[in-house]
This record gives sequence, structure tokens and C-alpha cells, in this order.
Amino acid sequence: MGGGGGGGEKDVVDVEAVVVGAGIAGLATALALRRAGVVRDGGGVVVLERHAELRATGAALTIFPNGWFALRALGVAHKLTPRYEPYETSVVTNLESGATQVFRFGGHRSRSGEVRVRPVHRKALLEAMAEELPPGTIRFSSRLASIGTEPAGDGSSTEELAVVRLDDGTVIRSKVLVGCDGVHSVVARWLGMSEPASSGRSCVRGLAVYPGGHNVKKELRQFLSHGLRAGMVPISDTDIYWFVVNNTISAGKPKCLE
Repeated sequence: MGGGGGGGEKDVVDVEAVVVGAGIAGLATALALRRAGVVRDGGGVVVLERHAELRATGAALTIFPNGWFALRALGVAHKLTPRYEPYETSVVTNLESGATQVFRFGGHRSRSGEVRVRPVHRKALLEAMAEELPPGTIRFSSRLASIGTEPAGDGSSTEELAVVRLDDGTVIRSKVLVGCDGVHSVVARWLGMSEPASSGRSCVRGLAVYPGGHNVKKELRQFLSHGLRAGMVPISDTDIYWFVVNNTISAGKPKCLE
């Protein structure tokens, strides 16, 4: 899928699709392109990741039934569901009034059984998707130097190819370029898209690990106050995923937490 390059170029690679970013979105996009038959087997899609390895660090996330149906279509759900038990309830406590409400998550029935809400480690999700891609699909330590276009074929067509140049001199030409490179996306900037809009919230999340076990009931616990939301949910017998969400505070208007 490549050829010799001139003009100081290390290599010239021709593929059908380039995905920038090997996070959840990038790996899912590459898998979807292959599953749908949009790209050929054996190197039709390449995923560019600027880090030296898969960024499998991070906390966890809760996946609802529609997400599990998507993971089924990608061919990875069966790797994850045996490892993570579903949970059915969310207990929400208002810290100002003391009132507590219990909500129940519904499932969706399918031919292979009921699909329910489950939490998963982000690391496990990334690794499950990466394992389904052919070796060499993800090109690590690949930093973009520039993005451009050039005419496809002999120039008689109006079609264009995306031309991605990496800082090591590699040139990758593709019919499709997909940006999955996060909030400061290089691809989005090249396309002229506007800067990301603030959600008005900030969030801290993490994992609490109890080597001897935590004995916490498998349900989502949430605590609400003015402008604040905190929660936790066990994702295994030893790990508890937790998060704190805070409404963005404007400069000059500090808020004291009691």
C-alpha cells in the first residue's frame, strides 16, 4: 500500500481512509469502516496516533443499551459483557434537601437476550477494539505536520485525495480523512470548523481500587447540590468509578463550598 517517495519524503502510502486519533472514536470508526466493507482488507484504513502506544489509561464509563448494540455491530461486545455485571438502579440524593429518589434503568430485549446498562474500564474498551484491527493498522508516534489535497488520478477528474504529511517525512494519500483527534482537532482546524463550544461544566473522574474488595452494592449513586453533581458506581469487586461535575464558574465570581 505504499511506494517510494522523492523530495526528501521518507515514504508515500496510499490507503482508502485515514483516521486521525486512536481513541474510542477513532478505533470505532476504523472498525466500522472495515465491518461495513467500505475499505478493503489488508491495509485499506490506517489510524494515526501521535503517542508511542495506545492511550489506554483513564477511568471508566457507563454504556447504555444503544451503545452495546453499537459494540455488537463492531464485533467487540462479547469480549466485554462477561467481565462487567449490569446494574439496574440509580439512587439520587439531593444534598440540600436530603431527599432521595430511586430510578430504574430499563433493558432492551434482543434475539440473544436482554441488553442492559453496564460500566466498563476505558482501558478494556480501547484494547478490545484495537485487537480487532489488523496488525499495523494503528501507526503510533505519528504526528501530523500538514494536511492538504491533490487531484486524484491523472487530473481529468474533479475528485481530490487528502494528503497527510507526518513529521517523520511520511506522506499518506487517501480518499477519506476522518478527524477523531479530540477537542483541539488538527483536522477540524484544517476544515475551517469553529472552535469547540464550552459545555459550561467541568468534570473530574477516577477509579478507587480496593484490593481486598469494597462490598458496595452494584448501583449508581449520585449526589446533587447547587451546580454540583457527584457519583460513583462499582465496576468490579475491587474497582469503583467516581466522578464530580461542576458548573463552570465565571472569573471574578468565586464560589465557596461548605
